[in-house]
Amino acid sequence: MSDDELASSEWWQTYKENVNSDQEMSVRGHDRFDDNFFVQIDDDRYLIEMYGGEVVDVVENPGINGDWSFGVEGKQDAWEEFLQDVPPAHNNEIIASDYRTAVRGDEGHLELHGNNKKVFQNLRPFQRALELMRETHQS
Repeated sequence: MSDDELASSEWWQTYKENVNSDQEMSVRGHDRFDDNFFVQIDDDRYLIEMYGGEVVDVVENPGINGDWSFGVEGKQDAWEEFLQDVPPAHNNEIIASDYRTAVRGDEGHLELHGNNKKVFQNLRPFQRALELMRETHQS
């Protein structure tokens, strides 16, 4: 795995730095985003530990002790589409992507899991955290 490859240790470190220095994550209540979430790419799961709108740690394949409220999973191809500078329709944001999977039964999109109430309570900072994955991948 190269240093800048999606989900490499170096990639996650850059992501953490991007989230923690992002001005938007410190306004409009984003700084109260304290719910951990996971990102699953194929069979690899990454626990994103959040506190005060900042990434505290990224834990690779956390196992049964990983504490998360919700998460998003998808195949490598779906993540690569989502992380494009201009992603295709329905893979450009998490709610549209989840709708295509959960409601329409389409394949090739990202899918939400976990506590739906927590997802919607934290939707804006969660979406911003996912957008910062795109910015990390494009840099």
